[in-house]
Amino acid sequence: MQFTQPLFLIGYAAILIPILIHLFNFRRYKTYYFSNVKMLQDVAQKTKRESRVKHLIVLLLRCLAIIALVTAFARPYFPNHNTDQKSGNLVTIYLDNSFSMEGSTPEGTLFYDGIENARQIISHFDYADQFILYNNDFTSRQRMKLTKEEALQELNGWNISPNSRTWKEILPFEKSACTESSDRNIYHYYISDYQKNNFDFKDFANTTGGASYLIHKPAKSVSNVSIDSCWFLSPVFRAGQQVTLTVRLRNCGDGEVVKLPLKLHVNGEQKAMAAVDIAAEGTAEYQLNYTLADDAVQCGILSIDDAPITFDNTLYFTYRVSDNTRITVIDEKEQNRYLNALYGKDSIFEYNAMPADRINYGSFAASSVIVLDEVKSISSGLADELGKYMKSGGTVLVFPAEEMDKSSWNSFLSGIGASQYGNLSQQELKVGTLNYESVYFKGSLDASNERIDMPTATQYFTFSDFHTDETVMSLENQAPLLTVNKVGNGRIILSAVAMNDRFGNIHKHALFFIPLHNIGIRTLMQQKLYNTIGIDHSQSVAKLAEGSENVLSLKAQKGGKEVIPEQKNLGSETMLFFNDQLSEAGIYDVMHDGAKQDAVAFNYDRKESQLTYYTDKELRDAVSDQPKKSHVQLITGDSQDISGQIVQTIHGRPLWFYFILIALGCLLAEVAILRLWKHREKPQK
Repeated sequence: MQFTQPLFLIGYAAILIPILIHLFNFRRYKTYYFSNVKMLQDVAQKTKRESRVKHLIVLLLRCLAIIALVTAFARPYFPNHNTDQKSGNLVTIYLDNSFSMEGSTPEGTLFYDGIENARQIISHFDYADQFILYNNDFTSRQRMKLTKEEALQELNGWNISPNSRTWKEILPFEKSACTESSDRNIYHYYISDYQKNNFDFKDFANTTGGASYLIHKPAKSVSNVSIDSCWFLSPVFRAGQQVTLTVRLRNCGDGEVVKLPLKLHVNGEQKAMAAVDIAAEGTAEYQLNYTLADDAVQCGILSIDDAPITFDNTLYFTYRVSDNTRITVIDEKEQNRYLNALYGKDSIFEYNAMPADRINYGSFAASSVIVLDEVKSISSGLADELGKYMKSGGTVLVFPAEEMDKSSWNSFLSGIGASQYGNLSQQELKVGTLNYESVYFKGSLDASNERIDMPTATQYFTFSDFHTDETVMSLENQAPLLTVNKVGNGRIILSAVAMNDRFGNIHKHALFFIPLHNIGIRTLMQQKLYNTIGIDHSQSVAKLAEGSENVLSLKAQKGGKEVIPEQKNLGSETMLFFNDQLSEAGIYDVMHDGAKQDAVAFNYDRKESQLTYYTDKELRDAVSDQPKKSHVQLITGDSQDISGQIVQTIHGRPLWFYFILIALGCLLAEVAILRLWKHREKPQK
């Protein structure tokens, strides 16, 4: 047994008061008249002996009452765990402020009940103790150690956040904030509804020492339908084009959803609508077809009407209607009819061919891809211009000449850090491996299809000093056929075969045209339809002209909130790093000098949509599975006031109430003895 206020034990000295009263209690003698004094001596001796016993019992009861009362004021308790007596306490309190904590309770919401619980915890500690308060936002201030008054004040500014965290994120953050606290007893409190998506107790292992207390705020189970995600089947958008948007919806409830309206608005105009049916605890995919308008930037909003959970009823996305992409082909003599068929006949591409002896270097900057078709040698001027072009973000595609000048070519390739061309092999081989995960193949082929007719190479170039960032295609003997090397912010793509019949039929095969086509449209392909708040922290947008005044800002279409993100020029793109600056879902215009340049979309994380929670029993089982030395306990309660349970976590099992009862029992026993004994001592008439 230990004491919260041991100084009160000095009050034990008060037992001297009844002892002194007992010793110096000189009672006045009373005269009694007897008609017969024969038995007077026996009566006197008996009365004296009984009176002494009564006084000793009363004295003992009074001493016990004082001892019990003083002990109660000293706040005795049985500690819950063995802790060293240190100089003070460090209290960490995590309060889940994710969307699921908006669930209703008799007093308000789970979140505001949690705020009240946090205040109760703080109020039961001393002013000399330190506090670390943090939620899902993980701000720099939440790493600071606060005083009691600062901690109570800090809670006033907390609100629901779109962020949600797991144990793998919470515990390391807490550990980093608890540094240099070895001289204090540590108490950890975790206040949450314990949604199963976020809290896997296999990951719970507190390494900062001290005791951990899980404060469970039980949530009511409700049904919920969310717009999970969306994507387009086409990678490139042109004005007037018919497109298909696929939307995935998720039913998180145990009842079937029938004819739920799904609406699509683009730039404020309704484009499509569907009535969706979703099985219980299932998903459904619906395709919405519509025609693209001619606006450069398209802002889309998918929406459903599903209460009471509303944060996941809307999905925002953006995309651009593309202009033509410019393909510049440099050839040795005459134009390659296969390249002309691939790039020159497609309206997506603007095809521009020029001979190797009359190169217009000024056209490089406007080109998305430069193709070197069987160019025998690389001049120093061409090498310099290609190097500048790739460093600024351009793409160069190389088809080797059968009689190439390896010296000039390999000097150029070595200078930019790419693989170099080796010998021309006369071995006949089929294509053996396709990299389905490559950006140039992904989504174009089904990897499970094993009956693909592979093309054949009758001869091919090997590579010396081979190193690559990506191999797109390989031959049967694992020799690389199409490889990618990054150069600055751009890349060079090397082919082992030329686009002519002397190298086989690869140049005529659709499997070869797929990556070549995707190389051409890569600058037009949509990078990201939307970002997820708390997960995605950057996005690229089209680069403006060079200049120090080119500062971009993000301005919310709804509400007008504007922020200036960190930005970095990467070749033909500008990368925006918004980190944690944005906390509200919606569409944000990319602004430059007050004019709209682009738009980006942000959505809330859908992890919170799955409203399944741990029960009290499951949490008790999770706690019982923890090692005893970790000192983990569970605190439950539907109401805001859990002060009694919190006190026990701080001071162990309190005993003061029992000592109050003992004191009252002693006083009542004293009264009873005095009354009964007095009645017994009355003389008989």
